[in-house]
Amino acid sequence: MIQGLYEAHLPVSNLEESIHFYQKLGLTIAWKDDDSAFFWIEEKKSWLGLWESFEYKTPYHPSLRHVAFRVDYEMLKQATRWLIDRGIQPVPFGSRDNAEPLLEIV
Repeated sequence: MIQGLYEAHLPVSNLEESIHFYQKLGLTIAWKDDDSAFFWIEEKKSWLGLWESFEYKTPYHPSLRHVAFRVDYEMLKQATRWLIDRGIQPVPFGSRDNAEPLLEIV
């Protein structure tokens, strides 16, 4: 019955800045109002919802605010340069001391 994930939602502190960030990642805005915006990940198949609210202040835990995009392996190897070229500075995740992409091959 389940064929995939249709949507995920994230709280954000500043909707306009967040919209700009996800547009730099190449996502297309599908819908927007005063306090939320939705981006197509795959048009009419899956989208990401951003909600401007105070919930972004909730202490971080990956089970609350975590989205991982599926990308081509060859492109993943170039992810750091790709992000920097778009004005996005990668940062380390968790206790890691470098910002290289995490990789899990399934």
